[in-house]
Parts: sequence; structure tokens; C-alpha cells
Amino acid sequence: MAAALSVNLGALLDDDVEVFRAFAEKSYRRRKNNNNVVRYLAYLLRDDDVGDGLSVGLSPEAAVKHLQTNEGYCRILVGAIHALPYGLQVRVDLADPNHAFICNLPLITISDASRELAMVIGKELARMSIVVTCDPYIPPTPAVGQAANEGEN
Repeated sequence: MAAALSVNLGALLDDDVEVFRAFAEKSYRRRKNNNNVVRYLAYLLRDDDVGDGLSVGLSPEAAVKHLQTNEGYCRILVGAIHALPYGLQVRVDLADPNHAFICNLPLITISDASRELAMVIGKELARMSIVVTCDPYIPPTPAVGQAANEGEN
């Protein structure tokens, strides 16, 4: 499991909150006619993420915010993550209130046992996730006039 809590981690999210996981790679999802599915690869913790956890957004925009490109995104209920018997926690990112982390995921590079557990957890999370789109998601940008008008009021 992941190391001690990072200084970036805030409170646990409530179970009724929905979070969004961006597909940073095409391999994170599979297109199947009208039945697209999330693959377990979308929920594997990478070495770079071990300090905080796996990145999720509280909106689609927040999920893709730090990616140069994406291949769509999925959604999952926080309660479904917390209900798994692996001690997973979804915590707010103190640096960005629209961002959160799935904490306590095993790192696949530690050992064979850790890799197997990571795959089991990844498959369960993927099964509970709902694909929203398998097309690149480009967040809407506010109209230039609208943003200027909001500052005047």
C-alpha cells in the first residue's frame, strides 16, 4: 500500500460524490460498438503518483486539467471505491479543491504480489466505472466577453 499521507491530501470525500478519471492513454479504455468499457490500466498507480495517489477530478474539466491530451474519461462513485475491502480512500487535493486522489493503491513495481493486488483492484474499479466518452475531452472555455463582464459586477 502507499506510504504515509502526503501534505497535499485533505479530507475524505463523501460517499455520494462522483469523481472522474481521465483516460490519459488509449489503453485505459476499450471501444466496443455501443458498449465502451474502462480497462484496469486506468486504475494502476504509477511511480510518479505514489506520494499522493491516483488523480481524479470532481468534474471532467478537473480530471483532464493537467494532461496535454486525453482519450476521454469515466466516472465512479466515491462510495463504491470506499466500499472495496482494500482500505482505499478518496481525498481532496489541498492544492486544488476540484481535484482529488485515490489513496492506498498498491504500486505494481514493488513485487509480484503487489502487482497482482493492483490488477485485482484495478479490475474491480474498472468494472464499477462508467465510460462517459472515449473521445478526447476538451473542456469548454468561457467566452472572452463573458469573462470580462463577470469581472465588472
